[in-house]
Amino acid sequence: MPFKKKLQKSEINNAFRKAGPYLNIGYTLLGGIIVFGYLGNWLDKKTELTPLFLIVGLFVGLALGFYNMIKVLNQITRK
Repeated sequence: MPFKKKLQKSEINNAFRKAGPYLNIGYTLLGGIIVFGYLGNWLDKKTELTPLFLIVGLFVGLALGFYNMIKVLNQITRK
């Protein structure tokens, strides 16, 4: 019985190790949107050009998030 528990833990750890990069993609995409959206909102408040920099920041964050997502997916598929 103890051997079976070790095997199950090993399988679970292996599954998390394989799923980790895929789980990271969502956080990377969302993080870029949040950071650049916040930066755009801050610039809007400083320059009083209200939706301009927020929209630009969101699109920049989205573009960088997709770029990072494609980069990570390419690294995963090469392995």
